[in-house]
Amino acid sequence: MMLRSFIAIDISETQRAAIGQMVDTLRPLRADVKWVRPENLHLTIKFLGDVDEGLIEKIELTLKDLTTGYAPFQIELRTVGAFSSLKRPDILWIGVTKSPGLETIAADIEEKLSLVGIKKEGRPFSPHLTIARVKSLKGYEHLHEKLTSLTAKDFGECGVADLLLMKSDLTPGGARYTRLKSFPFGPIG
Repeated sequence: MMLRSFIAIDISETQRAAIGQMVDTLRPLRADVKWVRPENLHLTIKFLGDVDEGLIEKIELTLKDLTTGYAPFQIELRTVGAFSSLKRPDILWIGVTKSPGLETIAADIEEKLSLVGIKKEGRPFSPHLTIARVKSLKGYEHLHEKLTSLTAKDFGECGVADLLLMKSDLTPGGARYTRLKSFPFGPIG
C-alpha cells in the first residue's frame, strides 16, 4: 500500500490563530482561491509523495537518528507572498525567515533520506506555509491590493521542538492530514 506523506514542522497556536484571522479578512474579497484550513497549516520540510508502506519504517528510523543530533530552535513567520508572483500567483504563502538550523536540517533530511531511496528535491529549499491555492485570476484584483499591503506582516516566532511525519489523504473536501509520528530534537533519554 502507498502512503502520500511529507515531513513537516508545526506552528504555534498563536500563529495559527493570527493567520486564520488574516485569512478571515481576505476571504470576503471573493477571489477564486482555495484557502487552507487553519488546522492544516504547517511548514513542509520535505514532500515525500506516494511512499510504499514498507519504506515508512526506514524513514522513521532515519528521522529518529537525525533529530537526536539537533537542538530545538526558533523560526519566524514573516511576509505574505506568492509563487510565481503576487501579480500572477499559483500559491499564496507566508514566508519563514532564513534560519541556519532550519536550512541545515532540511539539507540533512534530503541527504539522509536519499540513502533509503527517497528522491532528492530538484529545487532549493524555500521555507513557507501555504495559505491558499489560486484556481484562477477571477476576482483577484482586490485580493492582490490587500496582499500587497501585507508583505511586511509579522506573525512572530515559535519554538520548533520536533519533526513530524505526516500522511495526506486527498478528499473532495480538501486534504486531510494525519500525524504518523513525532521526532523530538535532542538526545534521547
